[in-house]
Amino acid sequence: MVRIRKRGELFLEKEEKLEVIEKIEKIVSPILKEMELELVDIEYLQDGGYWYVRIYIEYLDKEVSLDDCAKVSIAIEDDIDKIIDKKFFLEISSPGIERPLKKPEDFVRFQGSKIKVSLKHKLYDKKNFEGILTKFENNTVFLQTEEELQIPFKEIRKSNLVYDFKDI
Repeated sequence: MVRIRKRGELFLEKEEKLEVIEKIEKIVSPILKEMELELVDIEYLQDGGYWYVRIYIEYLDKEVSLDDCAKVSIAIEDDIDKIIDKKFFLEISSPGIERPLKKPEDFVRFQGSKIKVSLKHKLYDKKNFEGILTKFENNTVFLQTEEELQIPFKEIRKSNLVYDFKDI
């Protein structure tokens, strides 16, 4: 049986997911701060028939270990169980070498790095760009491609670091 959803139901589902993510962030943030870890991102999504809560963490000055991920998982799992009424898998990991850039602080921290940016609306007749992040100021990302582009932060749908495998 196929269930057809109305547009409003999809919006409601998205809003519910955002509310769950906000609640998870309130649980996770103080625990990570105590462990001197940084929160990179939280995902709450359905993949196939299963629900997942994925929490990406990092240190600013060293690699995250499997032991770090296990400690965070143990510290938060009971509280997260209380706010989600579906069965789900909890995953804690580092964001990886092509980590997402979500917050203005990320764009400041990774100046000089190669990044990929996807926009909500076309800018310079395109929605996707790749180049060197030269600076971030006044809520604007400065990206060096063939020319230097100025991208308003509020227009960014998704952005991440790009690892150049030629450097291996």
